[in-house]
Amino acid sequence: MGIFKNKNWKEKGLQVVNGHKGKKKVYETYLKKSPKMADEYLKFVSKNTEAVYISWDEDRQRFVA
Repeated sequence: MGIFKNKNWKEKGLQVVNGHKGKKKVYETYLKKSPKMADEYLKFVSKNTEAVYISWDEDRQRFVA
């Protein structure tokens, strides 16, 4: 079991994303492009609520701030 249960990180991530215009736009773009990436984005945002410049690290295959 991780830090967040599946439901908790998703709810927390959506709360952060819906509260920020830019993050919401990025999330919606990921939903259209790749739902798996959208889930990874929510996981990252739920753990790093204050992150400003979020990008995908191709080498590590994860989001970084």
